[in-house]
Amino acid sequence: MQIAPKRYFDFCAAHVPLLHAIAMRPGDVSEAQVRQMIRTYGDPAQEGTDSTWQRLLELQVLAPLEEGSSHYVMSQPLLQLVNFLFNDAVPTSPEIIEGYIAALESARKRLVSGVEALDPVSVGMAANEVDHTLRRMQDDLSATHRAVMAEVARYKADRSAVSVRERYLRIVTLMDLYVYPLVEIVRVDGVLTSTLNQLDDSLRHAREQGVYAEIGPIERVERQIRALRRRSIHTLNESRKELQPLYDVLRRSSAIAHGATLALNRLRQVRLEDWAVNYVPQAGRAPIESPPTDEVLRQVIEHVATHPPTPPPMLSMVENTDTPPDYVRLLWLNGLPDAIREELPVKDLTDWLVKSYPEKGTADALLGLSKLLFDPALDVKFKGHKSKSYRTRDGVLEVTTISINHA
Repeated sequence: MQIAPKRYFDFCAAHVPLLHAIAMRPGDVSEAQVRQMIRTYGDPAQEGTDSTWQRLLELQVLAPLEEGSSHYVMSQPLLQLVNFLFNDAVPTSPEIIEGYIAALESARKRLVSGVEALDPVSVGMAANEVDHTLRRMQDDLSATHRAVMAEVARYKADRSAVSVRERYLRIVTLMDLYVYPLVEIVRVDGVLTSTLNQLDDSLRHAREQGVYAEIGPIERVERQIRALRRRSIHTLNESRKELQPLYDVLRRSSAIAHGATLALNRLRQVRLEDWAVNYVPQAGRAPIESPPTDEVLRQVIEHVATHPPTPPPMLSMVENTDTPPDYVRLLWLNGLPDAIREELPVKDLTDWLVKSYPEKGTADALLGLSKLLFDPALDVKFKGHKSKSYRTRDGVLEVTTISINHA
């Protein structure tokens, strides 16, 4: 039955607390539970319980879990709208990402087949499916970002007396739920990035062949791909900014609590006298029963003078033949940002690195790339074309083209 939009939204606007209570309830609800919520959140002076219940069913706000069942669930479109309005979201999971990747790959294959068969209808249908999949992915990324913000806010506002271990486990769980799936999205060598690159090439090929007369939808899909890459990196960075400080603080607190627990357990197992002898630092002391004489003072001063403290080792900042290799590598890494700033902009970062430092191996080249990619003063862009091969001293790097400029 067709539902009038104005009548539907007027009912939702008049029953916002009731709809939010139903949406927040896990699982399904029975008719008795819904009627109880109507009495709790409704206004009996304006509308009775029976009337509200009938309108919930008539407007399809609630739908039976199965045919003839007395248990109901909120309709999925309205549930998504309530979650969006109340900033309640479900994060993206790796399984959902794998499903999106499979859908994009399937649509890409149909697009390629349509181009080969010169069938514009098949190409158009495949492009529309890609567009819908990319939109759902962007919606899920936005939901993940909102979920991170909401969870961190609830975590900071929670003043209940919980142990450090429990708080630490909650933060680790949040990182497993929110951050790690995003890493799979933005990985340069990930499956999703490879699929998007192949899809971009297929769309460009369809434009060049002129199979699809309407260029607008294909250009829209290309914009969606670029926007998805930018939004995924932004969401990952923002999520890490919120969760990483909490994780670091609780990791240290957890380590301190663990050490204190070990110390208390050991204290219970030994006698207090043994603890004082073995674990408490013994301060040198000499009981003074009378004022010290000149001879005593002279001996004390001589004792101190003949046992000077060992000076701290001096760290040489100049490279020589005795410099440890790890320290040389650290000096090189710290100097990379200053070295590349003199030559910005650089259109191919990997090519500049391997040609500027041909003596560096593959491991050092990867360290240098990581140092420059995460430098906040530099603006890094992945061009997204096919990967290129770069020869290092002891191997080959397969990397897509990376450009770098001032932030």
